[in-house]
Amino acid sequence: MSDTKKGEKNPMFGQNHTEKTKQKISDAIKGYNHSDETRQIMSDAKKGKPRPEGARRPSQQIEVTDIKNNTTTSYDSIHEATIALNISNHKAISNYFKQNQQKPYKGQYTFKKI
Repeated sequence: MSDTKKGEKNPMFGQNHTEKTKQKISDAIKGYNHSDETRQIMSDAKKGKPRPEGARRPSQQIEVTDIKNNTTTSYDSIHEATIALNISNHKAISNYFKQNQQKPYKGQYTFKKI
């Protein structure tokens, strides 16, 4: 059925949208945002599941130590840690690892790959 829909076996049944139709589809979904509750449900459903083969790099679990509060927290990804720590650029943590930093980030956090 998939091949038929794509028109691979029978070009008569192929579905090719016109540019006008593509634009209408695009306009219909622009500006649509999921609610925070829906986003959380989707996030929870994906947690702990491996990414499909060929999908971007796998998430890197990290451990963050706050030396001012003497607490250690584990995160499933660098992105998750940047959100929790209110760091505006996720590259900051990636660069911390690339440059083998020893001093605490912003004088407060140390990072360790798990």
